[in-house]
Amino acid sequence: MSKDVPTRERSVRERGTFANHGDDPTLASYLSSLFLLLSVPSFVLLAYGGHWYGLYEYDTILLVFGGLLVGSIALTFTIMHVVTR
Repeated sequence: MSKDVPTRERSVRERGTFANHGDDPTLASYLSSLFLLLSVPSFVLLAYGGHWYGLYEYDTILLVFGGLLVGSIALTFTIMHVVTR
């Protein structure tokens, strides 16, 4: 069992941000956080925007949101795979 549990010395945020290197956060960690914060609200707006623009019916909004989310995850992992070769 892992002994890496939150303690008073290292908070959960510190364990995630400074995971394996113990230094300042990397550009990749900032970009990952930015993607997480902006992607879901953007996908919601895009899904509703497509409905308001008349591209599809109201019932399809959830499917479009799910497709955008799954597509972005696949694209992100593809980019990560290519960059870290």
